[in-house]
Amino acid sequence: MTRFAGKYNLLLYRDGDYDDDRLRGSNLVTQIGSSEWAVDKSVKVRPTGVPALFIPGNAGSAKQVRSMAKEAARYYYETLPREQGGHAAGSKPIDFFTVDLNEEFSAFHGQLLQDQAQYANEVIAYILSLYADNNRDPTLPRPTSVLIIGHSMGGIVARSIFTTDNYIQGSVHAILTVATPHMIPPIALDDKISAAYDRIEEFWTHGFYTPHSPLANVSLVSIMGGNLDITVNSDSGNIQHLVPQSHGFSVFTSSIPHAWVGTDHLSILWCNQVAMAIGKALVDLVDARRADQVKPLGERMKIFRRRLLTGAEEHGSLAPEAAAHSEQTLSLSDFEHTFMETDTAWAFPPATYNAQSTTPHLFVMALPQSSNSPGTITLLTDHALGQNSRLNVFLCKDLAAPSSSSHKPQALSCRSDKLAFIPIPASTESSTMPLFTGEYYTAREFRFIQKQVRELVGYPFLVVLDRGRRYAESGFLLTEISKEAVHQEVIETTTIGQRFAPMMKQSSWAMHEDKYFVNIADKESGVDINFHGDLPYFDKIQLSGNNGVELRFWMDPTCPEPLSLTLEVDKYGSLGKVVIRYRMVVLVFTFLAILLTLRAQIQGWSRMGHFMPFGEALSLLIRSTFWQFAVLLGAISMLQHLIPRTAVDIGNEAISSSQGSLAGSSKLTESGGRPWWQHSGQWFGDALLGDNDAFFWFLAPLFFQVAVGIVAFVWILLNLIVRTVALLTKRGTGGDFMNARSTTHRAITLTAMSGLVVTVVPYQFAFTAILLWLIWINACALNRAHQQPASTISSSSLETTMAWNRFHFVMSILVMFFFLLPFCVPALMVWIRNFAIGWFESFDSDHRVDYVLPFLIFVEGLSHGFSVDIGSCKSPVQLANILLDAVVDLVVVGVEVCGVGAWKDAGEDGHIAVWSTTSQKTRLGGAIKKYAVLRGYPSFRYEQ
Repeated sequence: MTRFAGKYNLLLYRDGDYDDDRLRGSNLVTQIGSSEWAVDKSVKVRPTGVPALFIPGNAGSAKQVRSMAKEAARYYYETLPREQGGHAAGSKPIDFFTVDLNEEFSAFHGQLLQDQAQYANEVIAYILSLYADNNRDPTLPRPTSVLIIGHSMGGIVARSIFTTDNYIQGSVHAILTVATPHMIPPIALDDKISAAYDRIEEFWTHGFYTPHSPLANVSLVSIMGGNLDITVNSDSGNIQHLVPQSHGFSVFTSSIPHAWVGTDHLSILWCNQVAMAIGKALVDLVDARRADQVKPLGERMKIFRRRLLTGAEEHGSLAPEAAAHSEQTLSLSDFEHTFMETDTAWAFPPATYNAQSTTPHLFVMALPQSSNSPGTITLLTDHALGQNSRLNVFLCKDLAAPSSSSHKPQALSCRSDKLAFIPIPASTESSTMPLFTGEYYTAREFRFIQKQVRELVGYPFLVVLDRGRRYAESGFLLTEISKEAVHQEVIETTTIGQRFAPMMKQSSWAMHEDKYFVNIADKESGVDINFHGDLPYFDKIQLSGNNGVELRFWMDPTCPEPLSLTLEVDKYGSLGKVVIRYRMVVLVFTFLAILLTLRAQIQGWSRMGHFMPFGEALSLLIRSTFWQFAVLLGAISMLQHLIPRTAVDIGNEAISSSQGSLAGSSKLTESGGRPWWQHSGQWFGDALLGDNDAFFWFLAPLFFQVAVGIVAFVWILLNLIVRTVALLTKRGTGGDFMNARSTTHRAITLTAMSGLVVTVVPYQFAFTAILLWLIWINACALNRAHQQPASTISSSSLETTMAWNRFHFVMSILVMFFFLLPFCVPALMVWIRNFAIGWFESFDSDHRVDYVLPFLIFVEGLSHGFSVDIGSCKSPVQLANILLDAVVDLVVVGVEVCGVGAWKDAGEDGHIAVWSTTSQKTRLGGAIKKYAVLRGYPSFRYEQ
């Protein structure tokens, strides 16, 4: 039995509509919720399909698997038999197992990731054992591997499965992660999280070197939600630096065919369009004829790309709608036909054509045949295209050798598989967002293709076959051959009005992020365009100079109208994104502001014998030093771009089985041969906010000013709390209260607290108790300071000064300790969560009494009520100044020492709002959520 049996559980998802007929409508199941049923314990539910394991993320639920499991079952039992007439050889339903991790905060503690990975391996071993004697087809092998799906931090657990001691070799071959921060931890407040990330990345970086490497047959696909996900920065889901393109890729949900929608961190699991794409991809991967239960790596990646990518990035790849590969002969004598005179643009139906005709008709367009021919050919249609559609498109050759340049062919050998049409969302005057018209889900799509003319050499004719009106389709088809220095001519066509509304596609450089904006002429409020910049603290992925954001526009050439674009920087939206991406920076800068303030207080104390209040010192620094310091931060940010750094690009790497090593465009520069200034440039580039674009030099000064404001607010809040506690306890905290405890009592207190840290509570709990203790000490010190004027006249001035000095000093310590509290909260939340579920086995790393004992002794000294005459301690004060200067310097030139570097954030540098106007009257298209309840368990379509 696993040691995690009392903490974690394993569940098997069974769909009430598809998976088990004997359960449906029987008294063996009891409904316990709107969409949940409990199965009687007497029923032995045996898995007989292909095993898959879902791992939830931070505070995630095992029930989050339902939407994709439902869509996978629907696709296997309904769609495949209807579309393909049956199931292909090796096709089997998927048994979705899911682990119940008690909604643990796996993003807060690195040891939880390790524990969950160990449990996942134990679960995999148990799952595989269930398929020993389960009435399986004797001709099929017993499963030896499990499909893995991980959400959020569950994806990190999935990757760490390979790094644990109990990993079963070959038990995982395919991993699909959803909204997983692969590059950086979402909260870098625990050093164990950073260590876990480093360990996992080290293993994966070297896991693809040879065909016999541990990850040589493993595929990894990362799906991210985009801008709507404010929990996890979607840029951190980029796996370009982890796996070669032959083994995986990253994609945004806005790029997934037939979905084209952004999602937030949770809706990415229940968004129906995304769940359908994931479910279909998983079912298509299955091959029960193989022991590993999945298709070979090459076929796996083709399926993932076909289901999750548009195909636009891969010229010449086949789309799902591609026709059969066999050639067919078209005899022009069997069809009415027209040779198109123009070689630039053409629209169906043409001006002189009867679109209501039921007679098949061929339209033949000549294509340039020079291998040096410039330009591209594009085609856009709202027809499905194919054997069962009104229209089909072919590339054709003349069966007879042409006798002259004006020769017109009589028989053509044609192929349709050479044209890779890809689906894109339809754009009409009523469209509000992809696949939606108002609040209604239409699922209406266009087909689009773009190819270089030189790629079509050998096929001199483009043929459009119109099978006639009997197919009840009255759509359009537009084709254009663009050439250099050739102006687009006006297309003659039937007067059927505008075929589609102007639309735009945004494509970004790194992670297959495509965003479609339909009916942009009516969006008077504009649309958001997002772009990505270089990744600070992360040299393994660097943006090359000729890449960025590509904008592509579609406009109906049959209705030419001017389209004007206005580009404006969305200042507030960009600032909001920057704050989300660099939230850890503000935390560290607050600590820097506190250190500078405490330094000024101690310096003033050493000169005048008066310890300034924290607020007074902060106010003086704001008017003098802080703005100068902000200028210094800006200068350092600019200087970072002048020192060269080494960039690593492994985006095109692939395993070469013949050479036994990675072959590609990887450029790794050895550090041994670099000059010293490039070594220094490495750490200097990681200081402050990292080596961002020079345009964003102002971010460091801006964040520092924000941090100063936060410090001022927190000081006011803590001051109010202390004064309230002091007022409530004024009668019970006399001047000698803190001196009343004996040395024995203090020793007992320290020993007891240390013993609790060693045995029961984490040291983070002790630090939180110290903070509360400091509030009490401040209240006592304030009451004592208020009582000083009543002392003897001879000593009132000195004692009053010392009392107020002590209060102001302890208050400054309270402010500093308060900003250290966030580094303790995550582990404390994990401990409280485990305590609530009755799990008392703690982590050794959380019982380091040496981490908290110095704080205990220091605060115990403060509670003793000691006061030091400045005249007798010049040397300690000077030493304190030197130490504070050193700490400030460390924070400035290496912010990552204090935690920001561990954040290693890769941010979307900003976004631009685009307003488009035409001569037409504009209308504002609203976006309303559409919920479509599916039969069985509920699933939803999600809309931005």
